Amino acid sequence: MPEPRAVPPEVTICITSCGRLDLLAETLATFRAHNTGGIYHLSDDSADPAVAAEIRRLYPEMHCHFSDTRGGLMRSIDRLYSGVTTPYLFHLEDDWAFSGPVDWSSAIVLLSTRPAIANISVRAFEEIKPKWRAKSDPLSLDGQQYRIMHAASHPEFFGWSPNPGLVRTALYHAHAPFARYLPDQLSGIIKAAGGTMAYQLPGVARHIGHGRNAPDPTMPARPRSKIAKFIRKIKKDLYYLGLRRDPF
Repeated sequence: MPEPRAVPPEVTICITSCGRLDLLAETLATFRAHNTGGIYHLSDDSADPAVAAEIRRLYPEMHCHFSDTRGGLMRSIDRLYSGVTTPYLFHLEDDWAFSGPVDWSSAIVLLSTRPAIANISVRAFEEIKPKWRAKSDPLSLDGQQYRIMHAASHPEFFGWSPNPGLVRTALYHAHAPFARYLPDQLSGIIKAAGGTMAYQLPGVARHIGHGRNAPDPTMPARPRSKIAKFIRKIKKDLYYLGLRRDPF
């Protein structure tokens, strides 16, 4: 088992959650088993007073943010990020399991020396589809391996992601408030401004929220039928070609 690493004082851990207390508990237990210390901010978007009370009881050391109404992921992020005073923040959702520590020092050096890298993800790189993994370049920094995504790897993906990863707090202030955008749209805007994502290899976080999605009130419902999925694909293709104003 790899040795735990201390979260640097220049990093704030920012956690989004939405009522999935069991997944949140696993996320935090596995993350803290490998990453010690740290300043934690948590925003829960369930709008459930019972959930808020339980979070306060379980995690009294955290700076917690709640709302009386559901606002969606991006408004939850605004509540979190707007209060961060450290130069870096580590975004963490409530449905990930960690198998090792983040290489904090390497990630900070990479962000401080490569302005084009907007987001360093620690998601297991093998969870990314092969067709996208192929559109990346290797980078080695002080023995830590990375993959840097190509700007043309996808029309919107790989500029920013809410998957576990380290970003400069200044990136938030450059695009705040995030609630103006959908996640993929914000990623595309960051890509258009010259940003891209790096993956720290092999990645220490795996997604555990399959089938447990918390519906986002700002997002259109996902298509269920084959016809609806086909129509959705056509709309996205037209959007990426610049022939539609939105992908829905």
